[in-house]
Amino acid sequence: MKLVIAITGMPGSGKSTAVDLLKSEGLRSIRMGDAVRKEMTEKGLEINNVSLRKYVLKIREISRYYVLNLVKKEIDNAFKTSDLVVLDGVRNIGEIERLKKDGYHPVSIAIMTDKRIRFERIKKRHNSSDVTEFSEFEWREAQELKYGIADVIATSDYYILNNLDIDELSKQLKSILNKVKQ
Repeated sequence: MKLVIAITGMPGSGKSTAVDLLKSEGLRSIRMGDAVRKEMTEKGLEINNVSLRKYVLKIREISRYYVLNLVKKEIDNAFKTSDLVVLDGVRNIGEIERLKKDGYHPVSIAIMTDKRIRFERIKKRHNSSDVTEFSEFEWREAQELKYGIADVIATSDYYILNNLDIDELSKQLKSILNKVKQ
């Protein structure tokens, strides 16, 4: 079975940290956001909070599978050496449906974190597509909701409340991983 652990959550919830923890368990991972940034770079487009969100809205109007299609070959290659792949950044339910249609078995994990904690995390990480003002953060959240992320979160197979420390996040991820491997 080709098992895809699909990580979702609002900005700053800890998706990347969760993926890094799963990678430390020896799992292969693919970051959908990296594929979008790569495509933007190849097209010579500036990458910042606004340009990235607008670009994603534009490409998702072309196809709700657009971003998934960007990483499809990478997913297929990962399954040549593994039976479990972590996919970071699922933003719409169509991506989950497409994974199923393509013969994968997606298991979604929603990382949930209080809004203020997420904003503080984003301010600290200094990513070129992140924000520094709360009003920008709220705008970014509104964009994420336009992608359909609320539906993915609402229908996730597992939930992790990530307001605590990294050790607790790791413990919860390992527990879920043990369940899905059975």
